[in-house]
Amino acid sequence: MKMLLCADMRLGAACLENLDVNLSHKWQAARTEKLTDLIDKAAQNNAEYVFLLGRMFGRERVSESVIDSLFHAVSGDQHIQVMAFLIVDEYKRISYRNDLPKNLHLIYTQTGENFLDNHIALRIDNDSIELQLADNASVWIHRNTEGRFVLSGVGEDQIIPSFEPIGFEDAREIQAGYSVLEWAEEKLAGCNVVEDQKYAFQSVELKILPEDGQKDVIRKINAAVNKIGIDTFLHITITGRSAFGLTLSSDALKKQLQNRIFFVEIYDNTRMDIDEEMFENDISLRSEFVRLALQDDSLSESERSRIISCGWNVLSGGEVSAE
Repeated sequence: MKMLLCADMRLGAACLENLDVNLSHKWQAARTEKLTDLIDKAAQNNAEYVFLLGRMFGRERVSESVIDSLFHAVSGDQHIQVMAFLIVDEYKRISYRNDLPKNLHLIYTQTGENFLDNHIALRIDNDSIELQLADNASVWIHRNTEGRFVLSGVGEDQIIPSFEPIGFEDAREIQAGYSVLEWAEEKLAGCNVVEDQKYAFQSVELKILPEDGQKDVIRKINAAVNKIGIDTFLHITITGRSAFGLTLSSDALKKQLQNRIFFVEIYDNTRMDIDEEMFENDISLRSEFVRLALQDDSLSESERSRIISCGWNVLSGGEVSAE
């Protein structure tokens, strides 16, 4: 018998703070696809059980459509029993529904609730889950000091991975996937961690030159990401030296990518190409502004470049791109 285990699904909340509202329809489709993929993985591994651990929804208030997506995916294969271990807020939010699939079991982890069927026995004690098959020795699932779910009793303790990254930090640092716990002839055969994630993380560094204008920067970004999958958590860092007076708007750059890249962060770490000697003897207000900005040690390089660019354009009667 096999079980598929994964942690922190966070339906409807993945990277919400970085998600363009214009892409919300894409995220809804991706959320449904994620759930379907999960049940498919269980079927492919001949798993009779799926264990969902940790945060299920990731929001204080979750929409009915998210719950509908969950129910639809779970009911797609009635032979697979799905055990959702929920915190109290999420349990209250979903347990009232009267259309709960028969193969979906909601378990509130902060009680002493137990579960028993023809194959397994579950006991919950202080957020730890004891799992036993027939007369085998038990295995335990608990949180470690880092907040990750750990499976104990299968040799070395093993981290149960998240099925997918739930934000840029997770996409960057955590290998997502799932674990398959297997019993053979009533004996524990072990636990296999499968690294498998749809939404990968990729970091791109883009160097620009002083002669590059706004259109050149956008063209370079588009060329750099042209072969990167649309579902990638994409982190773009712009380096090099930017032309004096050039204002790079990260919002404008993101807008250029919104039809290609699902999740994107853009950081401007460029240094402005400034010839300080040009302003030494110039008594104009513009030059005085530049000199003061150059002398302000409290500013970072990127802050100084942006302030000089905006101030110079304003004092010259030009327009400034909103950041």
